[in-house]
Amino acid sequence: MLLQFKFQNHKCFYDKTILDLTATLEKRHIEEIIDINGNKILPVIAIHGANASGKSSVLDALYFMCKTIKTSNYIDINNQLVTSPFAFSNKKFLENSEYEISFVLNNYEYRYGFSINKEEIEEEWLYKKKFTNNKRSIQKVIFERNHNQVNFSKSYNNYKRTWNLFKNDINFKKLLILSNLSIKEEHGILRDIYDFINKFNFRIESILDRNTSIDILTKNNTLFNKFQEIIKEFDPCLLGIQIDEISIDNEKSYKISGIHKSLDNNKTILLPLHKESDGTIKIFNIMPTILKNLELGGVLCIDELDVKLHPLLFKRIVNMYNDKTININNAQLIFTSHSTFMFNSKSLRRDEIYLVEKDKLGKSRLYSLSEFKNLRIDADYEKKYLTGQFGAIPYNDDEEEM
Repeated sequence: MLLQFKFQNHKCFYDKTILDLTATLEKRHIEEIIDINGNKILPVIAIHGANASGKSSVLDALYFMCKTIKTSNYIDINNQLVTSPFAFSNKKFLENSEYEISFVLNNYEYRYGFSINKEEIEEEWLYKKKFTNNKRSIQKVIFERNHNQVNFSKSYNNYKRTWNLFKNDINFKKLLILSNLSIKEEHGILRDIYDFINKFNFRIESILDRNTSIDILTKNNTLFNKFQEIIKEFDPCLLGIQIDEISIDNEKSYKISGIHKSLDNNKTILLPLHKESDGTIKIFNIMPTILKNLELGGVLCIDELDVKLHPLLFKRIVNMYNDKTININNAQLIFTSHSTFMFNSKSLRRDEIYLVEKDKLGKSRLYSLSEFKNLRIDADYEKKYLTGQFGAIPYNDDEEEM
């Protein structure tokens, strides 16, 4: 489970930024909180803010980190590394970007991160400690890297020997230690961590496609049946979705259709998916991934979850993560939204609601509603937000001049 994500110098985020999924002492919705060894963890994070404030960039930063880990095994060493530093400062543009996640795996808390620029992975680190509510739990080093100097603790000499063999054969300054050592073992801590991170799932508009949904639905009959029930609730005129395997130029492909009643007889009519409503298409693109995430656990990030969805369906999706009879494997959902339909204490805790605000210099700031210490639990969060009391709304120059 994800505990915390830290990053800095990524797109519109200039300073160190923290997305914290550990619960505060708030007493609201405590039955929905995930408890592991006495530690309280949030199943849901909602991120709100104005257009172009940087909401999507929070998810993009986590996506960038995961993608860098996943692709480090096969980059071209002669090419510059792909980075996304703050663009509106020449000084910051040349500085390192930094990413770190803390997470729970097999009753241990791990903290992994790296510092990167276009020319090298300048720093990389991995620590572990027992995941208990005992504050005296000691953090231990697995490895630390500073430029070309890499140090493994004595308990992990097996990795040290492998790394020493590996580094003599290749220029590794642009390669992540975690990625390149983990794929050389079938089992072990690094492999477990690498696999855990690679299971993070992202449904972001810029990378959204239907192939993920097709793959899930054609390989899992149970999820396919659950999906059919949900999509029929979404559109009462829709009897279900049909997926037909077809061949185009001798290559396997799929034809997706909505199943509808015919007014002329008792038969049905198939309507190509692209002719269905935008909402139906959105459900097809995200719901199979949601159902799989709830079944297997892990982290799912969805950008603009509310867009093209009825508020009640939007709420139902979020509530599935807060329902322990459905979310039996402690899946976590992080989403961005413009809708204030769930911006209230009845739906979410204060520590589950995050806001993003961008200043006039182009720098974004991420903060939780729980940082407002005098905010009453029974307050009208939505009204306070829309009237600007929490910030993170569009600028209104006319009001500023009054």
